[in-house]
Amino acid sequence: MKISIYHRTTYSYDETVPRLSQSLRLYPSVCTNQSVISWKINVDKGKIKYLYTDSLGHQTYSLTNKNISGSQNIIAKGEVETKDFSGVLKGHKERVNPECFVRYTDLTFPSEEMIKLCNKVNKKNDQISMSHELNLIVADAIKYKSGSTTIKTSAQKALAKRKGVCQDFAHILITLARYIGLPARYINGFLYDEHSAMSSSHAWAEIYIDHLGWVGFDPTYKKCIDENYIRICSGFDALDASTIRGTTTNYNGEENLSVKVEIAQS
Repeated sequence: MKISIYHRTTYSYDETVPRLSQSLRLYPSVCTNQSVISWKINVDKGKIKYLYTDSLGHQTYSLTNKNISGSQNIIAKGEVETKDFSGVLKGHKERVNPECFVRYTDLTFPSEEMIKLCNKVNKKNDQISMSHELNLIVADAIKYKSGSTTIKTSAQKALAKRKGVCQDFAHILITLARYIGLPARYINGFLYDEHSAMSSSHAWAEIYIDHLGWVGFDPTYKKCIDENYIRICSGFDALDASTIRGTTTNYNGEENLSVKVEIAQS
């Protein structure tokens, strides 16, 4: 499937920022599951340049600004052709041992309630079956409710509230998978849905399964990923997998963020 994507991130500042340095990971993952037909990252302020491809396969860019005021737009757009491999990530080049992704973070630390959820899984099953079980358990554990959580909401808090967004579904699945000993990581990307207005930035999880490698599971939709998903970057959790990271120097003002996404089948 050929999918076109327009993603605009707008930062607004109420005072002049003496210096702003940002790291961008907005280029689609290079793998057999998806091929980039065209892709550009544009900014209306500052200088952007390619830095390197990191150990997880992310093409990383830097963006620097001095004495920036008002708003700043970062636009990633292009066309990607995707293929369905039943969730299995193929042909992705990275140099990180999967076992690195068994450790918890502040956002993915298990609570007693999460451990009880893990006890529902049949440990006698193979890793594939257990992963599918976990995916469905998480899908039924909370309800999707837009705006109910923030980027800093932990898996524990989302489960306690019984509601969240795709980020929270992914965090809970990652936590449970790690608890039973399966490496798991957070994925940032896009989802195209021709039957819904939900086409947008999206998050899901990848679980490492012996003899298969990384497999993408989306508990928000109770399935493995398919040709409707565009993978951008991965990490231990939502903060680690952020597509844009920035630091300001000598700035004490407010910063506001807004995002616009347009996704369509080409």
